[in-house]
Amino acid sequence: MSDLIQKALTAKRESKYVEFKQSFDPTSSREWCEVIKDIVALANSGGGIIVFGLNNNGTPSGISVHAIAKLDPADIANKITRYTGAVDLEVDIRELRKQKHKLVAFVIQASPIPLVFEKPGTYDIGEGKQRTAFSMGTVYFRHVAKSEPGTSEDFRIAIERQLEAIRKSWVKGVRKVVQAPPGSQIMTVQPVIKHASSILSTTVRPVKDPNATPVFLTRDPTKATGSFIHEEMSDGIFDEINNVIDANRVLAKGQQRFFLGQPVYYRIYAERHHVTQSVDDIGLLLHSAVTDFYAPFVFWALKLPPKIVAQTFTQLYLQPKNPNIHCLMRIAVLLGEEFCRWLYDKWHNKWNRRTQPPSYYWSFKDIMTKMDRTDPRIIAARISPTLQGSMHKEIPENMSDFIEKPERAAAALSRVCMRIFKGETNLRTAARSLDYLAYGSDLLKKSTKIAQTIIKSIGNQVAGDVVESI
Repeated sequence: MSDLIQKALTAKRESKYVEFKQSFDPTSSREWCEVIKDIVALANSGGGIIVFGLNNNGTPSGISVHAIAKLDPADIANKITRYTGAVDLEVDIRELRKQKHKLVAFVIQASPIPLVFEKPGTYDIGEGKQRTAFSMGTVYFRHVAKSEPGTSEDFRIAIERQLEAIRKSWVKGVRKVVQAPPGSQIMTVQPVIKHASSILSTTVRPVKDPNATPVFLTRDPTKATGSFIHEEMSDGIFDEINNVIDANRVLAKGQQRFFLGQPVYYRIYAERHHVTQSVDDIGLLLHSAVTDFYAPFVFWALKLPPKIVAQTFTQLYLQPKNPNIHCLMRIAVLLGEEFCRWLYDKWHNKWNRRTQPPSYYWSFKDIMTKMDRTDPRIIAARISPTLQGSMHKEIPENMSDFIEKPERAAAALSRVCMRIFKGETNLRTAARSLDYLAYGSDLLKKSTKIAQTIIKSIGNQVAGDVVESI
């Protein structure tokens, strides 16, 4: 990724992977449509970068990019989703410098499957006239330095690129098997559960008579046909969640890693209240959510000793990954102003002499300016009008409802996690936001002890250089 940024800063013209824009007005529908077209075209062509503040020949335009730097990557993702449907495409915002001029870049990852515009990008150009940046059903790719509708050759290249990625994945897996120590057991695990309903319900016979009528247990009131009175069986109804965690422990063999994948993690978090595991297992879930998946995690942090919580965030501080580092930024807000100032000073000492600090450094600096006038739970959740609009069924316009009654946010979080497990990956941003609304007040009560433990754990260690999550 650093090579791509360096290439963009030294390029004298646009290319298949590099786009220059003199300026960008985030309040303009017209400019958003044009930028979204370029983002999607770059993603479909294997990824790339858009640099704002440069002329077509790569020289600084001198136009301010301050408003662009304040954009939230989640808002950009939601805007893309509005035109392409449910996709998991996150855009990383970087602040750069060239010839002492401040620039902003959107770094776009490759999309494994070409994105199709499901809605037209139409905007008003005045005098009752409209223009269309892209039409419904079109698939855009990069042709030299332009974003244009795709050809058969574009699709062939996209398919070959994905096949090559799969081939490399297989080769990597084979190498792991070959290098396994003598006597190791090789197990195959299906990463995606085909029929989620098989986990959502359970059929049991609470009597010994094999001819008895099976009882269908369900948590969906619309499927219930009666009431089930139980005593000794209560603890066993939700065992399937704990069985999944047990299976992962066998696969992990002591490693701090959740081998069953991100979708299954969200399935567990949807029923987090029924997890009855050891501190080590819950610590693994916290570690995986924060350092691997960039997923909701606060519920686990509340169940663990501060020392284990501190270990996870110390590792993230020393080995920061983007966007996972935002977990530390968000939890810092709930740990109090004193902790935020300490963390900012650590990052400031690391980055203030660099010409290109990471984008999260500026984001955290901006977050701190809001702390004296906004509820910390709202800041941590990073609720925006765009997010509320895309999640109108889960996140109300009046946030006081979730602030005053966090149990409602917790219920919405469970529903969203289940939808993500079923394939609605575009809801991950909403899940992270709901997590802080549901458990932010509880975390505030434990903030002092957790903050002190993290500070002690990090001590005089210097923050590591940021790397991109894969």
